[in-house]
Amino acid sequence: MAYVRRRGNQLAIVRGARHPETKKVEQEILFTLYSRGEALAAIGKDGGDAFRFQSLVEHAHPDVRFDWKAISRAISENLDVLPETYDYRSTRLQAGFRRDLLAFARQVVLTDPLGSTSARQVVDEHREALEYVRELIDRRLAAPAQVESEWTADNAFYWRFASRPSDVPGDVEEHAAEQYARQEYGRASAAFRLLTEAFPDYAEGHNYLGLIALDQGRAAEAVGHFERTIEVGRRLLPRRVARSAWWSDHRTRPYMRGLRNLALALVQAKRYQEALATCDRLEAECDDKITASAHRASAHLDTGRWREALESAVFIHQISPGDSLLAAFAAFELGREPEARALFLHAALNKPRSVGRLVGARFTAPRDRDEAIDHNDGVLLARTLDDFLRKRRPASRRFFTALWEHPMVKDLREEVAVATARWQADRKGQDRAAFDRMQELRSWGFAERAWGPEGPPFAGAAARTGGRARRQLH
Repeated sequence: MAYVRRRGNQLAIVRGARHPETKKVEQEILFTLYSRGEALAAIGKDGGDAFRFQSLVEHAHPDVRFDWKAISRAISENLDVLPETYDYRSTRLQAGFRRDLLAFARQVVLTDPLGSTSARQVVDEHREALEYVRELIDRRLAAPAQVESEWTADNAFYWRFASRPSDVPGDVEEHAAEQYARQEYGRASAAFRLLTEAFPDYAEGHNYLGLIALDQGRAAEAVGHFERTIEVGRRLLPRRVARSAWWSDHRTRPYMRGLRNLALALVQAKRYQEALATCDRLEAECDDKITASAHRASAHLDTGRWREALESAVFIHQISPGDSLLAAFAAFELGREPEARALFLHAALNKPRSVGRLVGARFTAPRDRDEAIDHNDGVLLARTLDDFLRKRRPASRRFFTALWEHPMVKDLREEVAVATARWQADRKGQDRAAFDRMQELRSWGFAERAWGPEGPPFAGAAARTGGRARRQLH
């Protein structure tokens, strides 16, 4: 709860916050009032706008509770401490920016790589960060002039500028995330490293650094980044989170993403017991049995626990068809070949590039976004199932290669591709026939009927539970 305190000849709206290292409760300043005129405006007197002031402060601190009646009363009772006027432009608007700009400029000016080898080392060590800052500066300078409106205009006290949220702006994160999506890993890493150091509560930056490390095959390093994501994400959690609120309260997202991706990284790092323990946490703390089952399936398959792998994969395979392939591998090892065939067909008609990669098929370069996603999922799956694929029995290789090359499977894959292309070409959506056929071919029911036992006992419990993704960013 926020309250008002005197600070010399200023009034500060503060709250008690526990220091993350010392664990001591300290006062965190949320907003400072510097003059009597500003204080009166903040409480709606002398032509002020109390609603605007309150809205800006609440937007800057969404996790803080404000009793504005009590705050306004405290401000009124302490007006005598404030001076009549204050130089807002040169202090509130410019002082912090100019101070830090001059400090940065001084370092750049004095660190001359032509003057000493040590200066050259410093510049080289920070080259990627400097290049990112240069690009960010160019973006800020190139921004068009704003037409002043109620959403952009500030007042004489610069409330809008002073109450800026203290986290990473959305456009900055989006720019860095686009570099990651384009697989410009060097630039993206430099951006996220700089942002995580500049903004201590930026959990998503640690998550992106972990994803970059995973994509580059550095699972052990990724584990560290995801553990940091969880650590920072835990600080951002509300004091109490109801089990039912984990999926509706957006403040839980960094912590959940960290746990999800930590489980994935631990499987790729072959630390299976830790991965399974993380899955247990994900389910117990966050009520996320869907993602937990996905990572359990991989860990169990890698360690030869076929029955557990089958149960975990089948729990989600109707909402995550790629997991039908894991279930097929496990079913074959258990001697349940008819089920393995149906599961394999379901996976092959939904994720042909992922499945083909694991049976040794070759493809041309992806032609569109869907094919690129399928390709990337196959790369991820191959890394995640590395132990299983290396130790796989020759009989399993022959069985699934033969299924992939079977004339019926080839014909059905081609039919899915044709129906998908027809549906994508029908921009106006006037002909549902192609879409309906595509959906039918990709359904679990079709795979059962086309090539599998009638009504297997593991029809897929998670079909009614909602969606999941093996690796979610947002």
